[in-house]
Amino acid sequence: MSYPENPGTLIIKNKYYPKGLTELDIWNYYQKEKSRILTETRGRDLMFFIATDLNKFIVKRKGQENSFIQLTNSNYDKIITGRTVSIHSAMKQYEDICVIDIDSDDFKKAKDATLDVYEIMVNAPFVRSTKIRFTGKTSFHVYCTIVRKIRIDAIKHLVQKHLDDSNITDKGYTMKQKRTSGTPNIDLAPLKVNGNFIVLNSLSIIGLKCVEVSYMKIDNFNPYQSTIKI
Repeated sequence: MSYPENPGTLIIKNKYYPKGLTELDIWNYYQKEKSRILTETRGRDLMFFIATDLNKFIVKRKGQENSFIQLTNSNYDKIITGRTVSIHSAMKQYEDICVIDIDSDDFKKAKDATLDVYEIMVNAPFVRSTKIRFTGKTSFHVYCTIVRKIRIDAIKHLVQKHLDDSNITDKGYTMKQKRTSGTPNIDLAPLKVNGNFIVLNSLSIIGLKCVEVSYMKIDNFNPYQSTIKI
């Protein structure tokens, strides 16, 4: 096991963790979540956010042989150290999933936009199931499984057309744009080869878990519900 070299060193400190999270806290969390993380990432190229100092991170995509990193049972404890904070998965050329990123700096508006997108996607003829995930930061993903595996660019086209036909931007949201303050943006950027999205049960760089949130409970959801026990 890659037990932290400096277990007491603080690597995250913010309003959710006023006393901070240490290397040991992060390491303990990912040891407990090992099975679920391996299930979510199986066979996928990954991107990691590695802490270099308090609240400071670098991104790591490739290993020593300049190839993308995948997690396995044999390398997990080497890669997931007390400074490996956040894990993101990459889209493949052919997929049976889609991830729609609701990008907003207003948490209440993010909830409203997420519910609107969910209600549209749950009725899409090419969608098998639809779920909501809190990203561990300020917003949500609408995560769908597709009825069959197809090219990721075809998925993006289907999702784009379905959302356009719904006239969802009439509700005051933007689409295919950079986020502007106070206006939720429906971002389809993950829908491309190597497009990245946070892994379910991973921590974000502020130490909150990416978790599924029930459609019926999103109105009462707050980020403090996804803190980890320390």
